[in-house]
Amino acid sequence: MIDRILSDLNKTEGIKGSMVVGKDGLVIASQMPSGIDTELIGAMSSAAYGSAERTASEINQGTLEQMMIEGEHGKTLMTDAGEGILVVLTDSKVNLGLIRINIKRSTEKVKSAL
Repeated sequence: MIDRILSDLNKTEGIKGSMVVGKDGLVIASQMPSGIDTELIGAMSSAAYGSAERTASEINQGTLEQMMIEGEHGKTLMTDAGEGILVVLTDSKVNLGLIRINIKRSTEKVKSAL
């Protein structure tokens, strides 16, 4: 079920791959390109998201909904998917509006599946 959600999300122009990781960093499902260490990315994404959650709370921003890491070769977006975190890798030049809409839809589906 979750693999299908990720596969559909990855059809969005500019998305290179996606995965769902547990809050503990363990990979629940992954549709990432070859050559990416999903176990490592899962652990690091969980740690980064947890840190961002604490930061948002400390600066009175409320519950963290999404975070983005922007690098030279692309963006990594992470959203709270209930029991997990939806992690999405994109190209550097993308339509963020469209990607965010599709991520939001996919996040709701993942929440239901978990």
